[in-house]
Amino acid sequence: MPPIGLQRLLTVPLLLLIGSLAHADAITGRVVDANGVGVAGVDIDFLKVGGGNPHEANDGTDANGNFLTTVDAGVYEIRFYPPAPPASSHLTAVLTNVVVTGTKNLGDVALPAGVIVQGTVRNAASQPVGNVVIDVFRTDTGARVLMKNNFTTAFGTFQLAVPASVPLRTEYLTHLVVGQALVPREIFGTVPFPVNVGTITLQTGFHLTGTMRTETGSGIEGADLDVRILPSGATLFTPSDNTHGGVFDVIVPPGTYDLVITRPTNLLVVAVDVDALTVSGPTDVGVHVMRFGVLLSGTVRDASGVLVPAVDLNVREVATGLSLPLGSDNTNDAGFYSVVVPPGLMDLVFSPPWPHSRFEKRTIHDVLITNTNVTLHAVLPTAPTTTITEPNPPAPLPPWQWFVPFGAASTGPRGAQPFLDGTRLPRASRLQLFGGAPGSQARLWIGREVHPSPANPEVFVVEPLVALPVQLDGSGAAQLDLADRLTQGLGGTLHAQLVVPDPAAPRGLALSHVLAIGLPR
Repeated sequence: MPPIGLQRLLTVPLLLLIGSLAHADAITGRVVDANGVGVAGVDIDFLKVGGGNPHEANDGTDANGNFLTTVDAGVYEIRFYPPAPPASSHLTAVLTNVVVTGTKNLGDVALPAGVIVQGTVRNAASQPVGNVVIDVFRTDTGARVLMKNNFTTAFGTFQLAVPASVPLRTEYLTHLVVGQALVPREIFGTVPFPVNVGTITLQTGFHLTGTMRTETGSGIEGADLDVRILPSGATLFTPSDNTHGGVFDVIVPPGTYDLVITRPTNLLVVAVDVDALTVSGPTDVGVHVMRFGVLLSGTVRDASGVLVPAVDLNVREVATGLSLPLGSDNTNDAGFYSVVVPPGLMDLVFSPPWPHSRFEKRTIHDVLITNTNVTLHAVLPTAPTTTITEPNPPAPLPPWQWFVPFGAASTGPRGAQPFLDGTRLPRASRLQLFGGAPGSQARLWIGREVHPSPANPEVFVVEPLVALPVQLDGSGAAQLDLADRLTQGLGGTLHAQLVVPDPAAPRGLALSHVLAIGLPR
C-alpha cells in the first residue's frame, strides 16, 4: 500500500477528471444502418452555427455504433461520416440546428444507404494519377454528397459511396496533382447499382493566368472567369476560377477561347472580355482593368404587362461602337435584370427568349448612364402574326423541309437548332433525314424535356414521351410529314430528335439535332 501522501496525490487528479466529465457538454446516441444494426468507426464532425472551432473529444462510434462525444455548448450541424468504401457503402448522415447544452441524447442516427462507384484515373499517357479530388453533387438539388477520402490513390484508383438512382454531377479536380498540368473534368450520370466506371482519362493542359485590377490599381478579389470554347460558345469546366489577390489561374486544354471576367458581387466594376485567345502552352493574358460602373436594372414585360423571363440584354457603348461584356444579363423568373455598365451613352437591345415566335426585339438608343444607378423597364413588341388561307379549290403547298443530319451534336433546347411554330405550320411541312445506316430502323423521339448527355454534357438528348418508327432507305435517308406524326394530343413546345443505330457512335446510337416545335395547347 502506498504511503498516505502518495495516495492523496493519486486520488486528487482522478476526482478532478471525474468532475470534469460529469459537467461536460456532450451528445450521446447510436449510429445505425437501414436495418437498425450499429455501425462502427463512424467519424463525427461538428460545424458551429455562426462560425467558430468547437473542441470535441471521443468523436467516433464504438464496435456497436454507440457514441458519447464531448463538445463545447452551442448550436451545431453534426455530420456522421461512415467508414470509407469498401468497408461501407453508407452515406453521411447530417443533423442540423442541434442545440448542445448539458448531455443531449440523439437516439438512433440512421445512415442513408448508398452504392459504391469505383474506377481509375489516368493521364493521356495511360499513367495512373494520384491526388485527384473527386467531388459529387446531386444535379436535382445542387447539394454536395458529403464524404471523406474522396481522392485517388497513388495507383489512380478510387472508391466512393453515392446515392443510388439520382442524377449526379462528378467533378475530377486536379489542383493537388503534382508534376503535371491536367485538365479537370465533370461527368454527369445516374448510378442505379454498384459499378466500376473503368478508366477516367484526364487531358494534358496548360495554365491560363491573368490579373484583374480596378482603375485605381487594386487587385480584384473574387472576379469570376468564364472560358468559352470557340466556335461552339460552350463554357469550359474551370473550377476555382475566381481571382485571388486579383489573379486567376486555371488549367485548360489547347484550343481557342473567348474569356469573360465578371465582377464580384461586392464591387461595381464592368466586366472584361478577351476574344479569340489561342492557348498552345502556358498563357498569361496580362493585366486587365475593370472600369468602375453603375447598376443598370429593371424589368421586361410583354404588351399585356406580363413579366418575361430569359430575355437577353445586350449593351453597345456608343462612343466605341463595341458591345459590353455583361456576364449574367438575362432576366430571371420574375422578369428582372441587373448589370453593371460604365457611364456614357448606351444602346440597349432586349432579345426575347428562344423561340422568338411571340415577340420582337426591343432596341432603345442613346440611353445616358451617369454616375448613379439607373432603372429602366422595357416592353417587348408582339410579333406580327401570319395567317395561312386555304385555297379554294385546295392547291398543293411547296414542302417546308428541315434537313437534319445524323451524328450531329445537338445544341440543346435554346441553341441554334431549327424551330417550327405549330400555329403556322404549312400542311406539307416535312422533315428530311440523311446520314444514317442504309436500310436501318430509326426512331423519332418526341418529348417535352431535353437533358445533357451523361457521356458528353455538350450534347443534348430528348427525353421521349413518344417513340415513332422511321424506316431509312437504301441511302440512309428518310422523310416524314410532321402533320402525320404530331397527332398525339400534345400541346405546347415539344422537342423532336431522330435516333438511329450506329455501331461506331457512343452507346451504338447516332443522334440528330433537336428540332423544337411549338404547338397550340
